[in-house]
Amino acid sequence: GPGRNAVEQDKGKSKEKFKDKTVCKPYLVGICPLDPGVLGGKRNFTACDKIHSEIMRQQFEAHVDHKDLGWDYKFQCLKSLEHAIRECDSRVATEKGRIRDDWGNRRPPLPVHVIDQVSRIKRESSSMLAMAEQMDDDKSKEKEALLTRSAEIMKEAEAMEEAETKNLIKTIITEEVCEVCGTCFQGSAGDAAHLKFKIHNAYSEIRAKLDELKPFKDEWDKKKKEKDGDDSKKRIEDFKKQRKEDGDKEAEDDGKDSSARKDRRRADDSPERSKARDRKSREKDEDDKGDRHSGRDGGKSKRPSD
Repeated sequence: GPGRNAVEQDKGKSKEKFKDKTVCKPYLVGICPLDPGVLGGKRNFTACDKIHSEIMRQQFEAHVDHKDLGWDYKFQCLKSLEHAIRECDSRVATEKGRIRDDWGNRRPPLPVHVIDQVSRIKRESSSMLAMAEQMDDDKSKEKEALLTRSAEIMKEAEAMEEAETKNLIKTIITEEVCEVCGTCFQGSAGDAAHLKFKIHNAYSEIRAKLDELKPFKDEWDKKKKEKDGDDSKKRIEDFKKQRKEDGDKEAEDDGKDSSARKDRRRADDSPERSKARDRKSREKDEDDKGDRHSGRDGGKSKRPSD
């Protein structure tokens, strides 16, 4: 009976709750990158406030139209994944620039024994320079020789300092940035540690899902354009149909008005109306004659006074 039909309809609706706008569609087909358990709330990502339910996913997968519905849901998922990856790639580029600037201008401290050796050579150069400045002008050759030797020793000290610095830069553990998640680290120990971070696992999952969906991107774009074209065509057809219906209704109304006017004319031309008009016309003529007659009698009765 009616009650049983209502129960069956309720059961059918309960199996399609996943279609509700409050349910996250990317989650149904794999992953929502903005799920609070993935990236939502981290790195300035606003968390997705829609429902992420395994029960909804099971309903969707069991639905008879899940393949057709999945086409649109996967397209939504692809767009969300691309957004997350764009943000990560931008972070990676920014961090690489920062590391290049920071470490490119950074000079590591030299070992103590190298500092002592360089300082000794520089002191020797300074001593020779002071001796040359104290010599009289008649010892110009000795003075010139000391100045030349002082400059050579100073160059040796600077060359030693530069060489030792370059060697240290080659051996120093610089900062790096992960190409997958954008996390910065130093050395193999730092690299191994960051691989256990939730953010790295989240981006690994996101990139894997994106690689899975990318091959179908062109097909989705094509289908979306076709769907948008069909929707646009349907809107145009509906518009034309509505205009035609409005035009037909207007013509129908005009026809009714014309028919009403004809009916009124026919009613005016009926024998009864004609007799009534004739009667009124005769009565009017009689009244006019009476008025003229009264006017003549009145004129005769009036005489000028003496």
